Amino acid sequence: MHNSVQDLRMIKSFGVECRLGRAPRVIEVVRHPSVIRWVKINSDGAWKHVEGVGGFGAIFHDFKCHVLGAFSSNIDILSSVAADVMAIIVAIELAWVRDWKHIWLEVDSSLVLDYLRSPLLVPWNLRVR
Repeated sequence: MHNSVQDLRMIKSFGVECRLGRAPRVIEVVRHPSVIRWVKINSDGAWKHVEGVGGFGAIFHDFKCHVLGAFSSNIDILSSVAADVMAIIVAIELAWVRDWKHIWLEVDSSLVLDYLRSPLLVPWNLRVR
């Protein structure tokens, strides 16, 4: 079950036995600083299928792991991959404007990595933004 505490209390008030789901697996993540004078960009996107809306954002770190900036935005979008692609496009645009020419881009989607390697694979509606 993925209900709120309020939902569970209401269900229990009707005498229904609740079986809670297992806790998600916890994975330790270690932050690796970027190379001197490089800016590390961690980006991500998300999408809600039912509403057809999504959001994306990124955070910029220097080689000492200091936050240089961040952004987020919501958008009417077609998929979670499109949200990830938009996060990367905006992150690269912002890095360019700030004259950060050496960037280390970290993404969590292998499809998005394929898009970066072969830009012609990117759907046209995202390329002509």
